[in-house]
Order: sequence, then structure tokens, then C-alpha cells
Amino acid sequence: MSTTFEVYITPKSIIPSYESVLSLSNHYLAETLRCHNIVQSFSIDVEVRKVKTNETANFDKLNSVRWLTDEYAWFYVSGHAGGCDAYCNGVEESDYDRWNHEFETSEISRKIEPYMRECLTSGFYWSFRRSAGQPPIIDLSYGLVAAAFAELTNGFIFSDDGAWDYAMLPATSRQFLQNYFNPSYPVLEQAEWARRCIEIIKNSDKT
Repeated sequence: MSTTFEVYITPKSIIPSYESVLSLSNHYLAETLRCHNIVQSFSIDVEVRKVKTNETANFDKLNSVRWLTDEYAWFYVSGHAGGCDAYCNGVEESDYDRWNHEFETSEISRKIEPYMRECLTSGFYWSFRRSAGQPPIIDLSYGLVAAAFAELTNGFIFSDDGAWDYAMLPATSRQFLQNYFNPSYPVLEQAEWARRCIEIIKNSDKT
């Protein structure tokens, strides 16, 4: 089983560089850990890999976050197992059936429907997939990478497969970060899971 965050951007946004995404992702990670009194330092990094072979491909972190159709980005935490694979997907005509249903059934989506529809006209979105069995630092980090992408492109984050509490989505990066891995946030469906992950990360700091 895997879960996925999707990030949709505003049409006129400048595509950020790998370097700027990593800088903001690591800032979010440090701030989140600090809020939980975790002093251990972690660093999110990225590779570009070939889809068929998983071999690493050449890329420049100063360039914008674009990769070929036969490649994906692999975000990981240096010195730790696991990671999340990120893909760039086109917005297809059939996708609008899904979103029309979302606008009909979700109060949050309905309130920001014009903004969301504008983002859909960009023609693509990024997806960040976390497979089952990842270490808690990856469980935490991949959502922060998605938040960095959303913040740098004035976009929104969405998931309907359990990556995070569906009742809190869609969200801008700032809205997302208010409750992401915040077990004390009111009516948070995944509070207990987040609490367990935080405790494991905190305990690893003591080993």
C-alpha cells in the first residue's frame, strides 16, 4: 500500500529549482522537529532516477524541477533508509470528473473552487508517493517536500488516499503545515499515528 500527496500549481508560477525546494523542505523539517523538541539534525536530499532501471540520472540542482517522462525524482533523508518518489503528471480531461465530484461533495473544495480550477489549467501536477513500511522520518518528510512545492508555486496540496486527514484537504502549504504532524490539532484523524512517528524519531535521537 502507498499514499500520495498531489500538488497543483497556479498557471503563471515560476517552476522552482531543486535547490530552492530542498532549502525550504529542510527549513520546514527543522521547524517541525524543533516544535517537538527534537534536536537531531536531518537533511532532505534528492536524486533523479530512471523509471525502468532506478539508475541515477545526471541533473543540476540549480535547474528547475523538471525531469524527462522516463525519469522520476527520489527525495530521501541523508543517512536513512527509504524515500519518496515524485512524478510529474498531466491533467487529463477525465480528471475533471474526479474534481467535479470533489466540488460537489467537499465543502473545503467548494469554497475555493475558482482557485482550484485555475490551478488545474496549468495542465500538470506533481505527485509524491510514499510506499508502506517507510521509516517515520520519511513519513514526515515527504509531506514537507510537497508543502515546499506548493509554497513555491502558490499551489495547493491534495490527497484522497489517506496520506493525510482528508477533512483537512485541499490546503495551501501554510494551512497544511498548521496541522501536519501536529497531534494536538483539534479533530485530527491521524493524530495517534503522527504521535507514534514523532516518538520514534525522538527516541532515535537518544541512540
